[in-house]
Amino acid sequence: MLLPTATIAVIAGLAAARHATWSAPPRYDGAGYAVLARAILEGEGYRAIDHPDRPRHAHFPPGYPLVLAAAWRIGGVSVMAARSVSLACTIGATLAAWLWFRGMMPARAAFLLSIALAINWQWARTGGAIQSEPLYMLLGQLAILAASRGAGPIVLGVLLAACFLTRQIAVGLSIAILIHLTLQRGRRPALLSAATAALLVSPWLIWQASVGQTQAALAVAGGDSWSDRLVSQLAFYLRRLPDQITGPFVEVATTLAGRSWKLDLAVGLWVGLSAGVVGFGWKRALARPQRRLAALVPLSTLLVLLVWPFTEAGRFLIPMIPCILVGGIEGLAGSRWVVRCLRGWGVRRRTIAALIVLAVTLPYSSYSLIRARARAAEADQRDYDAACAYVASRVDRPGPVLSRHPGEVFWMTGRTGLAVASTERPGDRDADPLAIARMMDRYRVVFLLIDRQRYQNAPASPLARFVDRFPDRVKKVWSREVERSSVEVYEVRVR
Repeated sequence: MLLPTATIAVIAGLAAARHATWSAPPRYDGAGYAVLARAILEGEGYRAIDHPDRPRHAHFPPGYPLVLAAAWRIGGVSVMAARSVSLACTIGATLAAWLWFRGMMPARAAFLLSIALAINWQWARTGGAIQSEPLYMLLGQLAILAASRGAGPIVLGVLLAACFLTRQIAVGLSIAILIHLTLQRGRRPALLSAATAALLVSPWLIWQASVGQTQAALAVAGGDSWSDRLVSQLAFYLRRLPDQITGPFVEVATTLAGRSWKLDLAVGLWVGLSAGVVGFGWKRALARPQRRLAALVPLSTLLVLLVWPFTEAGRFLIPMIPCILVGGIEGLAGSRWVVRCLRGWGVRRRTIAALIVLAVTLPYSSYSLIRARARAAEADQRDYDAACAYVASRVDRPGPVLSRHPGEVFWMTGRTGLAVASTERPGDRDADPLAIARMMDRYRVVFLLIDRQRYQNAPASPLARFVDRFPDRVKKVWSREVERSSVEVYEVRVR
């Protein structure tokens, strides 16, 4: 037991460490979390200190910022400390998954599946990131492990609350565990767990209501109909399901410009086959109490995701990778074709199925590790970092910056800023040129930082539309253009 546990921990740690860019600043939502952690650490409360008005924040739950602030209080504020926290959480999550696997399948199959998880390209790539996922991966796997091992209702309630206060998508995980608890031990323990979780989560829900930024309001955002949303979300997640194991092949194929019908057909057949195997595995798992959570957790979470208007580029699927792997094993082990092929081998079906899952995981995951794909993606940010360095150097023009991601700008320049929002509130929808003009006048904005195509299929920048509409209001003072993207800094003319 000790040797395989140590082996899994070392592989998980090395894989995540290989992907991590230890000196890189936090990006996108990660910068928002880091700014909130600094606010807590500096005694500012739970506020968006990167905004000129320093408003109370109610979008990101406080679990990860609190953990980050605690780590920085001990070791000092640094991106290395933040990434070390994520690395430790990822190792812990992998070991918790290993213990969970041991309770539902033969030891060899559980070990092989844990190696597939430890080296998995998405799991490892996220493992050293400054994001809430690693902490949520740990807490979620601990909650699943505790529920499968018959932990007390209050312990489960505390774990579910911790999960929800880290990522609010944990509502799907909570539903699954409460259903499992009801089927396994009756309604009373489930109600006690639910009441404990609700009690611990209630201060955050009250805070959200007082600030006026609830997740329920976001759930009805967007102009699409519910039927259109269900169809588009279902198609998105079905396509991303096999990618979590094999690599981002479907994602790349479906975003290629000018792709042929033959490619679309091949992708459709592959998605149908692979998602069918996993779905069949979940169906089999539902019938067995010791494996039930492997199906309940992803199915209940996917039901929530079908009505949630944001896909987060597939990030919601990352904590479900252990369940997807189990679905793959169960689906293969229950396949008549696999049973016929293995007849007479004297080898347990789940062990062979685990070998197959590991075999399809290894090629792209190994390639991603060898080439350090996450670090290569970070290298694409150097132009954006150079633009921020220029803004930071302009001490002659103090004032806020208007950009797509003000948290990143604040972290790298020390300047407050605003996101492009139609109602002039952080986190709202993209603004039109007139709304941007009003925002600039109200907050006396001095720079506009425009990043085009920093990530694939990024929406067109509303700031670029503003520059086209009002070219006399700004002056380009810095730019850098490459083949696929460009970053520009505009100085606002004094009127």
